[in-house]
Amino acid sequence: MIVELTCPYCRFSKEIPKEKIPKEVKWATCPRCHQRFKIPGFNPKSGPGTAESGEEKDYGGPGEGHGKDLNRHASPWENRSNLGLWQGIYQTLKAVLFSPEKLFRTLTYKGGIKEPLAFGLLVACIGAMVGFFWEFLILSGGLLSFAYPLFGQLTAALIFLIIIVIIPVLVTLVMFIYSGILHLLLRVLRAGQNGFEATFRVVSYSQAAQVWALIPFLGGLVAGIWQLIVQIIGLREIHETSYLRVIIAFMIPVALIFFLVIGVAIFLLL
Repeated sequence: MIVELTCPYCRFSKEIPKEKIPKEVKWATCPRCHQRFKIPGFNPKSGPGTAESGEEKDYGGPGEGHGKDLNRHASPWENRSNLGLWQGIYQTLKAVLFSPEKLFRTLTYKGGIKEPLAFGLLVACIGAMVGFFWEFLILSGGLLSFAYPLFGQLTAALIFLIIIVIIPVLVTLVMFIYSGILHLLLRVLRAGQNGFEATFRVVSYSQAAQVWALIPFLGGLVAGIWQLIVQIIGLREIHETSYLRVIIAFMIPVALIFFLVIGVAIFLLL
């Protein structure tokens, strides 16, 4: 007999022969989002390892491992089908901004990149557009008035339309390239053992800091600093490494750029 187990959190389903599910097992752990849920129709029987003996075992499916990974689960954003869209967004923003250590310590790194990409794209695009709006207000009273003849018939509405199309593409490219370079540096330092997806998830969810861009003029600076702090904490927790290695990974590009500038300056002086 075949039993179909469906995760109520991410809707992942898998057909399992009933005889392969141990009789004492009451709970299952989703191999995709690592959430724990009760097996429907379970009728506990007395004996060792059953619910009546006070011990409940998990079933992760054939070939699925057990251990510390089972303590990780999906973000509220990934569980928005149960929480609701706005609650999923709100709880994820709140967790990233004010308790990143707790979030990334328990965040799964095996749930796929589609969901974190969608969240990062949504928040980063809103932040970028709001930031551009404040800059547009500044320029509209000064430089923009002198540059108007260069635009010709290109109206402000059309400019905004172009930005709406271009920004999501640029944000997506930046997140992938930035995550790739950062993960390569982490691997060099032996600090990225949980894979590229773990690094990409931190980069994507750290885009929540872009909400500070709502603050006029200084919001972009606050968002950038906050996002860097969240990434350092997040990478440390999700890769289970040290802060020193993560900080060194961030400092390597800065050091390379610094030495490059010094080298160019010396060359020009000579």
